[in-house]
Amino acid sequence: MKAIKIVGIILMILATVVLITIYLLPDNAHMERKILIESQPEAVYTELISFRTFNEWSPWATKDPMAEYLWDGPVIGVGARISWKSTVVGNGSMQIVEVMENRKVVNLMKFDEYESDPTAAFILNSVVGGTEVVWTYDESDVQGLAKIFMLGIDGFLGEDYEQGLLALKERVESAPDFQFPMNLRTIAPFQYLGIRDSTVNDPALVSTMMAQNYGELVTYMSIRGVETTGNPLAVFTDFGYADLSFVCGYPVADQLSGNGRIELFRQEGGPAIVLNCQGGYENLDKGYDQIMEFAAFYNYDLVDDPWEEYITDPETNPDTATWTTKIYYPVQ
Repeated sequence: MKAIKIVGIILMILATVVLITIYLLPDNAHMERKILIESQPEAVYTELISFRTFNEWSPWATKDPMAEYLWDGPVIGVGARISWKSTVVGNGSMQIVEVMENRKVVNLMKFDEYESDPTAAFILNSVVGGTEVVWTYDESDVQGLAKIFMLGIDGFLGEDYEQGLLALKERVESAPDFQFPMNLRTIAPFQYLGIRDSTVNDPALVSTMMAQNYGELVTYMSIRGVETTGNPLAVFTDFGYADLSFVCGYPVADQLSGNGRIELFRQEGGPAIVLNCQGGYENLDKGYDQIMEFAAFYNYDLVDDPWEEYITDPETNPDTATWTTKIYYPVQ
């Protein structure tokens, strides 16, 4: 009996020591890995701002090829979300909760039957030779026995992070070398006064018709005292090989009813590929080809009508080599 009491006392002491140890353990967990990617931060950020290509480099995707994935929320940026169901890696989700353009992307992670909500951040530092990418894991308010588990988080996740960063590096560095700069943007909705038109796909004829339409719009706005809020644009509603249908317009803030050929249009907002085309209008075809290659590489679908914004006025700057035209192409 005495021996049993002694064993009981020892067990109580051990239990007390364990509880005190657990109590004294930190309630925050942190783990990180880093790698140098020989590309600019913009290229890395483009890969991380959406989950469309996440499984191209995710260290967990290859562990269960039969896992089911669902993408929802916005296409890019805060709110974009991926969820999965897997008999190997479990069920969970990841959602973008914070972004700093070309500098940082923070994801909130949720796992079934796990109460805590850890975060994983990608921190992009521009350095000599490219971009230092730091991938972190952070969890706060860790309670109970989970504190002991967190002591081994580095060994538990570290190798996965290293494999993921190596795959991310390979993918980013293998991206096509695009002639014109472009990126993904969330475009705010806007309205514009415009004139619908169509013609055969002849550049000279298109330019002549557009010039006439813009002149008519400028006269209309001048007579009515309407001020434009941006550069002239053209929305292409039918982008055929032989024929073109388009709307020439000027963005405006006023609510107007239009008159005759002139109508008030609304361009819905949303994610779009935005390309800065340098040089004369003959380069625009190259720009569209580049956009299609970009969309294919990053797994986006081109949707709705593209539009062009004419930054340079040919009448005031005849040097075509210095012209800038922005192409916007909505994606999903």
